[in-house]
Amino acid sequence: MDFHFRQGIKNIPEICDRYGVQKAVISPGSRNAPLIFAFAGHGEIDCLSITDERSAAYFALGMVQQSSHPVALVCTSGTAVLNYAPAISEAYYQHLPLLIFTADRPQEMIDQTDGQTLRQDNIFANYIKASFTIPTETVSETDLRFSDRQVAQAINTALTYPQGPVHINVPLREPVYVALPETHSHPKIIKTTDITAKIEDAQLQQLQTDWVRHKRKLIVFGIFPKSEAMTELADKLSKQSDVVVIAENLSNISGDYVVTQPESLFSRINNKTDNSEFAPDLLITIGNSVICKQLKMFLRKHPAAEQWQIESTMPYADTYYSLTSILPVKAIDVLPLMPYIETGSNFANMYLSEVSVIEKQHRSFVDIPSLSDMTVTKAVLEQIPQKSVLQLANSTSVRWTQLFPAQPGITYLCNRGVSGIDGSLATAAGYALLSDKPTVFLTGDLSFIYGANGLWHNHVSNNLKIIVMNNNGGNIFRFIGDKQLMDNCLELFTTPHNTKIKSLADAYGIDYLSCSGTEELSSKLDVLFNSTKAMILEIFTDSDANTEAYREYFRNIKLETQNT
Repeated sequence: MDFHFRQGIKNIPEICDRYGVQKAVISPGSRNAPLIFAFAGHGEIDCLSITDERSAAYFALGMVQQSSHPVALVCTSGTAVLNYAPAISEAYYQHLPLLIFTADRPQEMIDQTDGQTLRQDNIFANYIKASFTIPTETVSETDLRFSDRQVAQAINTALTYPQGPVHINVPLREPVYVALPETHSHPKIIKTTDITAKIEDAQLQQLQTDWVRHKRKLIVFGIFPKSEAMTELADKLSKQSDVVVIAENLSNISGDYVVTQPESLFSRINNKTDNSEFAPDLLITIGNSVICKQLKMFLRKHPAAEQWQIESTMPYADTYYSLTSILPVKAIDVLPLMPYIETGSNFANMYLSEVSVIEKQHRSFVDIPSLSDMTVTKAVLEQIPQKSVLQLANSTSVRWTQLFPAQPGITYLCNRGVSGIDGSLATAAGYALLSDKPTVFLTGDLSFIYGANGLWHNHVSNNLKIIVMNNNGGNIFRFIGDKQLMDNCLELFTTPHNTKIKSLADAYGIDYLSCSGTEELSSKLDVLFNSTKAMILEIFTDSDANTEAYREYFRNIKLETQNT
């Protein structure tokens, strides 16, 4: 057989296609020209061009969030590769299968002062499932077989539970602008069969015995994809007298007795002189991380006698210092098998009594007249169309929404793998492109400006609606730390600026409107949500009013704690 030295490159998109890859996000370059030729010439993979590699990677992350299909990333060599790193780390902790193809110089040119060259082998070592380097050229059957196997193994690794990003480094010698073979060579792929774990009868009986033995059971849902089955399960469990179910909005779980405002609840509980009666005997955690700091503080102070960890992609994360059992099964397969026996426990009623208080205190406070991030968040949650996707930026945007009851008709998403403010806009844009639902991105001004390149491409979908709460800086730093200490160097934390978001909207060709008062907030949101095009609504809020609202809210929640 007469081998073409680029046959391995030609085979890459065919292998991707056979693993279900439907999209490739490509950043233009020179060294990656053979990869561009290969993907563009394949015909079955939709190729999108996004120049800024950092935004491109976050955009791809949003596409994976929406579709659950792996997405290929393709960039040139050198610093372009490093620009992928933030999104790759986020994908690693969100367990999303990004396939990162980085063009490289051949080994003999590394550290030889050649342009756009750095050490790329295993460059993302701490934030990927695995790294692979394919042969520089395929001039023999052995080379080609090895190249195909490396690519197939890489993609298979990304898709094997727990899913995550993989890196395929592609060294290429000059010339790079050379025609590829006309066809692929029917590369072989490798697949891992998913095996569903099953609890043996003896193990199940022990779990059931322990379940009945514990009279105070607390179930905490972490970040979790929207699931009707899980919502039904949580709702059913929450109606038992000895069970309390906690679910933040990013858990996408709701129910009549499910607690969806844990930050408010545990702020109140933690302020009690004696709160040990709220401590669980059995803690069950499902899904990934939670945001609620007050919940973490409480459970660390009062560690449960026993903790079951279910459906965690990081099974040894002992967040609450009480981990005793890791159950590598789906919660939907084991929790319905737990027996319901009326124990006479007052555990659930005790929690629900506190919930009723914070709900009353919440309602009495949030109707404040001034335009603040709190009033904006309230209005957004009241007016957002049902079945929308609400993408939340870090840091204050996601925290404001945590204060309000989760809406069952909304899907909540946020980049809480690493929780950086960069890339949230590009993630929302990537999600919106593949979604047929309204995708609303709620952000502060710094996060928006930091990620504004997320709009620098030709793939902004009309269903993307962006709400920027402009408080002129990083408002989160006004809420935390010692006020006097922070005031001495506040500008170095909050970074006030003179950036005009309208100018950015104009530069990227996105429709824009603004709001400066509560009297026009509702009508401006109506315009935004009913727009047939992508749009940015900039709402100007006062940072001092935001700070006071946030602090007063929690003072209000804690009122009369000692007497209840």
